[in-house]
Amino acid sequence: MMKKGYFFRKCSIYVIMMSALSVFFAVPVSANSAQTKWRGTTSTGIIVTDTTCPVIVENEVLTFDIQEFPKQHYKEISEYLSYSGKVTATYTFYNPADYTVSATLVFPFGTVPDYGYLYDADLDTRVLDADTEKYDITIDGKTVEKKLRHTLTDFGSQFELSKDMALLHDGFMNDDFYDPDMPVTQYTYIPEGVDTETYDAASTAFVLSADPTKTKVLMENQNGGKLLDEAIELQGWVENGEFIVHVIGEPLSQMPEWKFYENGACEKEIDGKMILTNTEVTTLKDFALTAYTESSGVMETDWYQAVVEQMKSLEGANGSISAVDFQFDVSNRLMRWYEYDITLEAGERIVNTVSAPIYPSFDMNYDPTIYQYTYLLSPAKSWKNFGSLDIMVNTPYYMIESGSEGFAHKDNGYACHLTGLPEGELTFTLCSESEPKAPAFYNSELSMPEIVFGIDILVIAVILLRRKKT
Repeated sequence: MMKKGYFFRKCSIYVIMMSALSVFFAVPVSANSAQTKWRGTTSTGIIVTDTTCPVIVENEVLTFDIQEFPKQHYKEISEYLSYSGKVTATYTFYNPADYTVSATLVFPFGTVPDYGYLYDADLDTRVLDADTEKYDITIDGKTVEKKLRHTLTDFGSQFELSKDMALLHDGFMNDDFYDPDMPVTQYTYIPEGVDTETYDAASTAFVLSADPTKTKVLMENQNGGKLLDEAIELQGWVENGEFIVHVIGEPLSQMPEWKFYENGACEKEIDGKMILTNTEVTTLKDFALTAYTESSGVMETDWYQAVVEQMKSLEGANGSISAVDFQFDVSNRLMRWYEYDITLEAGERIVNTVSAPIYPSFDMNYDPTIYQYTYLLSPAKSWKNFGSLDIMVNTPYYMIESGSEGFAHKDNGYACHLTGLPEGELTFTLCSESEPKAPAFYNSELSMPEIVFGIDILVIAVILLRRKKT
């Protein structure tokens, strides 16, 4: 009798180092102000477009208020929301042009930190945005209307302005293949007559050969696959029971011909048959929204976009979509954004303030624990002109590491004044003691970001996404 562990399968393998056992991550995005598309409107209604947006950043004041460190785990939503650490970015924008500039701005404020995920039993859903009420956006002291947006992201991924901005869409995204109204045919199969007593690693598979420009196929409960000459074999453990084959787009030229095997190598056949129990036709929109609920706080279109982007990232040979890593519930992979509109008249100056809780990554291998904060400054270089930058860290803790900017110790924390944007990003590390003890395996040649695997913490970013004609 062969065991499953003897066979090669596409599976998740976790290599756990001693140093990783007590390293906790926020899984956020980090970005400063950046601008992309814009448009101006003169008093006569003429649309003005140029290669460079005329709006400039005269000054940015970046204030970190860190009077406490986050906990490793929160049991109650109220306890999580009581965490007081936050960052506030105040931008002074100026429009030197002789025409009005209107724009829609967005800023990403990261994913929910891994120590902040909570489950609401009453709503039967993961709590995604319980903390968003603590965020605020004002222009000249007045609160502005804002919209919560979400895009797909990967754990630990670095924020990239062009890549992540491209995931924001108005309405349903336009794609060369995927369309919300396209048909998705769902075939439900159940295996029968398989001797699982003798073959406890019994597997089933069928060969898929489809035109990927017309058809995509995703098989639920897939465990692996095997590339053939001009096709791919989709495989799954028999014990998984129900197999649902989703055919997206045009129908298959022939129905799946299932075979059964002793084990995951899918080499020696055994007896068995696959029974088609149900056939259902739906739309890609309904398919993508399988796990969606309005109580999640995510826009329906944003959830759809996230699922489609996930499928695109998992596309393989011959129209296959790997179901090994596919999830209908993408709530733990969503980066959060706020979107709002601004208008600057000719020669007008406004003060835009954004604030949010800040979630650091931390390493408990140090005694006591150290906490790292990162704020990406590089995207702000896309502005036509960026003036001075003042950074204040209000905290009772010790700053044991910082970047090249150089902080001066003040009564209430640390401060730094820069006449422009520095090279690289803003990083600093706090601790309750001035000289924490490093673990025995610590390598002094490694930088702090490498020690914690380069995971950035939540940071505010204001990005000029597009402008609207007023």
